Formats: sequence, structure tokens, C-alpha cells
Amino acid sequence: MLIRISVLLLLCFVMTPARVQAEKQQPNILFILTDQWRAQSIGYAGNEQVKTPNIDELARSSVNFKNAVSGCPVCCPFRGSLMTGQRPLTHGVFLNDVQLPAKSVTIAEVMDQAGYETGFIGKWHLDGRGRTAFTPRERRQGFEFWRALECTHNYNNSFYYADSPERKTWEGYDAFAQTRVARQFIRTQSKAGQPFLLVMSYGSPHNP
Repeated sequence: MLIRISVLLLLCFVMTPARVQAEKQQPNILFILTDQWRAQSIGYAGNEQVKTPNIDELARSSVNFKNAVSGCPVCCPFRGSLMTGQRPLTHGVFLNDVQLPAKSVTIAEVMDQAGYETGFIGKWHLDGRGRTAFTPRERRQGFEFWRALECTHNYNNSFYYADSPERKTWEGYDAFAQTRVARQFIRTQSKAGQPFLLVMSYGSPHNP
């Protein structure tokens, strides 16, 4: 027993500086999610008809998971897994338009506990109360900054919600307007010296 306690104390002593260093660093996290985008429809993957120069540049300095497989390849189950790190049969969302249970622990809640400002912009699709319904703060699964809509397939001048049931409108093409809001969010957090987690969830491209 004494040996086990000694080893435990040693581990705590060794790990504490690393933990403090990690807390000091607190890197910002920008998570970009696009809907229904086939892997073959990207320039760096060999499709000469699709021009994606910025993504191609990012890919050259990134890790590309060529053989990633979704066990439940529809919108809501996949989003639930991204938010929780769990499989659909564990988090309970195994078809579309189903609410992610409130008891689920999401990445936003974990990062909030770590002192991060959390933000979500775009398509949510995890509330299960109807695709045009307002999502109040208590059902946002830990996200504080909120500019989102449950689901739409109209990507021009579509509406969204912030902190009230009042409908707001993205000006022009949704993805461009959402990106402008994201840039402002990032600038605001940078000036405040606040680490952040921002999920950019574009609804497009989508068909089929």
C-alpha cells in the first residue's frame, strides 16, 4: 500500500508542471463542419472540376483520415457523436430530428469547465423540437455564444436565432455571412485574451 501511495504521489508531482503548462497554453479551437460534402469533391483528393485552393493548402499541413467511416452516416447521429465522442447507440441519437439527451456531456461543457468561451454558428440539428424552433440557452448543450438554426436547406438569406425567439436573417449567402460573424467572434475573444472553442457548422454543400 505504501508503495502504491508513493508512486501516486510521484506521478502527481511529475504531472503537475505539465498540467500547469497546458493550462497556460490553452490553445483556441476552431471546428469547421460542412454538411454532406463527399471526400471525392475536393481538389486535393484529385477532383479537377472542384476548385478548393484554401482547403488544398490546409491539407498539405494537416492529417487526412482517408479511411474514416461513419457507423451511422446521417446528420443528427453523426453530429451527436462529434459533440459527445460517443457512438449513436450510446448517446441515443440514431436517426434524424431526435434531441441529444440533456444528460450528455458535450465538448462545449468540457471546454467551459476549462475556462473557455464557447460558440456555435450555423446548423445545429440536435434539439429535436422542429427544424424551425428556437433553441433556448438551457438546450444548447454548453454553448454560450449562439447564432444558429436547427435545420434548413435554404442557404440564401435564411433565418437564425441568437438569444431570443426573434428571427434574424443571414445577409446574402449563409456561409459568407456566418463566416463574418465567426471572424468577429474570434477578434473579440482575442482582444479579451479569452481562449475559445468555436464550432462553425455550415449547412452547405448538401444535396443529394
